[in-house]
Amino acid sequence: MNSLFSLSIILGSRYAMNNWIIFGYLSIEAIDMRCSFIKIHSKQFTPWLLAIFLISGFTAQTQKVELTRIDPPFWWAGMNNPNLQLMVYGEQISKTIPVISYDGIQIREVIHVESPNYLFINLLFSPEVKPGMMNIEFQENGNTKASCRYEIKQRKTDPTRFHGFDNSDVIYLLMPDRFANGDPSNDDAPGMTEKADRKNPNGRHGGDIKGITNHFDYLNELGVTAIWTNPMLENNMPAFSYHGYAITDLYMIDPRFGTNQDYVNMVDEAHKNGLKVLMDMVFNHLGTEYYWKNDLPMQDWYNQWPEFTRSNYRGGVVSDPHAAKADYDIMVRGWFDTSMADLNQHNHLLAEFLITNSIWWIEYA
Repeated sequence: MNSLFSLSIILGSRYAMNNWIIFGYLSIEAIDMRCSFIKIHSKQFTPWLLAIFLISGFTAQTQKVELTRIDPPFWWAGMNNPNLQLMVYGEQISKTIPVISYDGIQIREVIHVESPNYLFINLLFSPEVKPGMMNIEFQENGNTKASCRYEIKQRKTDPTRFHGFDNSDVIYLLMPDRFANGDPSNDDAPGMTEKADRKNPNGRHGGDIKGITNHFDYLNELGVTAIWTNPMLENNMPAFSYHGYAITDLYMIDPRFGTNQDYVNMVDEAHKNGLKVLMDMVFNHLGTEYYWKNDLPMQDWYNQWPEFTRSNYRGGVVSDPHAAKADYDIMVRGWFDTSMADLNQHNHLLAEFLITNSIWWIEYA
């Protein structure tokens, strides 16, 4: 477990955003022309029999290229930092060469990793980049194997939108699943493993985004000036998902709370009610059901041990110059729990991924 458990950040007023973008993908099979394994043992064979052997050979050697996902799902023009790293995931995607054609954006670097199903693309934005849809093609031998349209949104700058918190604030920490159920229809969202069960003290109880927004007046009456929620990102785990700390998608609000747009609207309404919103960002670990689980980009993406090793939770060893190395390693690299894979922030690609995710949520919400 890393020394940094989580970080809370202030979300400003939302930008004008469209709904969550779902990327489709184009799947084209690449035929490998090698047929050296075919052997004809009979002196008598017909042309059609040879054709069957050849077709079978091509089918057996076919390799498919798929584009499944790109993180982050979109970005903005007008950012102060001109750099953006895209994490591309899809079957055999590393066999391809990414090509873009968009004024003011160029590919600075393409990084291949241990898994053939990932590519990291470092982009460079010029200050003159305009919003629009950027076409990304993934080519092999000059042929396009997959493509997608990647949206560049216009960043809105409002000098009044960001206000930090200080010792004058009254911060209300709430657990969304246990706060209020404003929409019972999303208690058992499709595709989510754990269903609502109010009789189970360790289960989900149905609280959601609407339940929070319905009680802004209550929070105002308490004198609260800011709300800090437990993580609200997807936790598609078989048990104990109510607390939110076993995230399985860093770019999606858990559908049992609502949608990404619902979250944006909640932040907007909070500001109208004089409330700041702190988003709990978890950098130490993710849920073991994250889509990386069976296909890590690199073997050191997670802190791994020969057998499960739990953290000793001794945070003091991080700053103690006399701490034993064994205690330090178990604290920093040990897992918080069996369901929470410990992230290796010393991997620079993973560190960049986490930083980009934080910036994305600040801009989005």
